[in-house]
Amino acid sequence: MKRSITVAVIDSNSGTRQGLVRRLQQMPGITVLGEAADPEEALRVAFEQRPDVVLTDVRWIDRDGAEFLSQMAAAVPKAKIVVLTAYVTEQERSELMRAGAQAILLKEIGSDRLVQTMRTLAAQPAGGGD
Repeated sequence: MKRSITVAVIDSNSGTRQGLVRRLQQMPGITVLGEAADPEEALRVAFEQRPDVVLTDVRWIDRDGAEFLSQMAAAVPKAKIVVLTAYVTEQERSELMRAGAQAILLKEIGSDRLVQTMRTLAAQPAGGGD
């Protein structure tokens, strides 16, 4: 059996966040360690819980999303950061990847593909994914 993947879910929209948490909790081998609604709470939860994967949106952040990802990558350098968003431009994609995102996925992604992406990333050594 595959090892359990631990996840922190970050999104300011409580309905979206709670729906995603429920969706992930139904997937075998996924453990949601925490959730957050704002950047400060997100950094605290990730630092305290040390998840394998941080699953976050960046559209709701008052400050620059790439800046937030840089702070998250510094706070939990072993965590894989997956941006889950409604849309992304190529320029934003480049900026977010440089800032620390290992994957950028659209929110419409199916649960199986989302979990497979998280498993693949979590299996990579810290600093992997190039």
